[in-house]
Amino acid sequence: MKRAAFLLAAVMLAGVATAQDLPPWVLLLSRIKNHVKEELLRLPSVSCVETVEREYKEAKGKMRPLDTVRLEVLTNGEKEFFASPGDRKFSEQHPMSYAGSGMLGNGLFGMYLSDILVTGNVSNEYKGEEEIGGRRLSRFDYRLPLMWSGQTIQTVEGSGHVGFHGSYWADPQTYDVVRLELNADDFPPTLPLTEAVTTINYARTRLGDNLVVLLPESADLRMVKYSGEIRHNRIGFTHCRVFGAESTIDFQATDGVGETPRFGVAAVDDTLRPLPGGLQIAVKLHGRISSDMAVGALINGAVASNVGAKGTVVIAAGAPVRGRVRRMERYREPFPHFVVALEFTELESQGIRYRFYADLVEMDPASGVKQTLTARETSESSDLLQLGRLTRRGKESIFFYNLPGVATFFFEGAKLELPEDFRTVWKTRAWKP
Repeated sequence: MKRAAFLLAAVMLAGVATAQDLPPWVLLLSRIKNHVKEELLRLPSVSCVETVEREYKEAKGKMRPLDTVRLEVLTNGEKEFFASPGDRKFSEQHPMSYAGSGMLGNGLFGMYLSDILVTGNVSNEYKGEEEIGGRRLSRFDYRLPLMWSGQTIQTVEGSGHVGFHGSYWADPQTYDVVRLELNADDFPPTLPLTEAVTTINYARTRLGDNLVVLLPESADLRMVKYSGEIRHNRIGFTHCRVFGAESTIDFQATDGVGETPRFGVAAVDDTLRPLPGGLQIAVKLHGRISSDMAVGALINGAVASNVGAKGTVVIAAGAPVRGRVRRMERYREPFPHFVVALEFTELESQGIRYRFYADLVEMDPASGVKQTLTARETSESSDLLQLGRLTRRGKESIFFYNLPGVATFFFEGAKLELPEDFRTVWKTRAWKP
């Protein structure tokens, strides 16, 4: 008995020693996985506006713009439903049913994160730290074998089940996954593709006074066919909100494809009304915007002057406008600069809250503010290429695609400080199906 007790104690001590000797990245990975699982469990029913800028290249042609697709996506992190912006009827049909042709993707909110970081069927390899957007992030490479992958790619020519490999980058302090890259592999003969790559960027998003969750902020999809044809999508998510504070939504499986999810009270959140289209609204910030502000920080502004339509004042000067810091990224190359995005989401007039759904027209020419970044040399592998379209005219010029309600710009310099009355001008877009 004494010998047995001694052996048991020795085994227990060996186990403690083994746990203490674990590489730090193993413990970090465990914390990241637990954190992601908790984030997905606490994700409420959310709706966001999805804007997709699509490009197309023929086998022997040049890449050219195809079109812009806007949808409203409703999700709880497990299933996704789609509708035209402002429509009251969401459908489980693939978003391609709204475009008719080209390429559109889904599953960006939680499905990929769950498959790679929660299910446990993935092999992981720690690759050290890398700097992305001015942040030091821990990189992990992973592989999700075909036999464990539940992912299917659909094209006009055929569809098939695929596996994935790629990388993800997480903040070692908060354990948030900041970027996820997916490279499809093991293409079946029924799927005429040589490449299918998806990159998703995540950020903390404030949905209410006390609710901040991790949501996709942008994504990039690229698909190459055997023929040499290439399709490329740039995706942005804006105007995210908790869907219907007094509504109940049943995300359980339905019997038929394309059925509408069941709602307990209302089909949309009517607390934010749509503004008429075609209004030109100038907004001045209240308070300074500086580089020490965190992404997700609330920002406030006010309508700078009366907004009129048909000879009457529709919105009075001083009406409050609210939003958040969407991006605040610091770069050192090709010279010190920031990437800043300010997202305005709502406007209040005469006690009524309106959805701020508008296109940026202009912004004040404040010192350091640039809408185009020009440099002598920019590598095609640079992180900057994910910001916007690249134009080659002797120098490299980078600019941004416009998203509704979002002012995205560069700020040149090592320190960022916008004046507190910084002004932007917008033109409202009609919010209707």
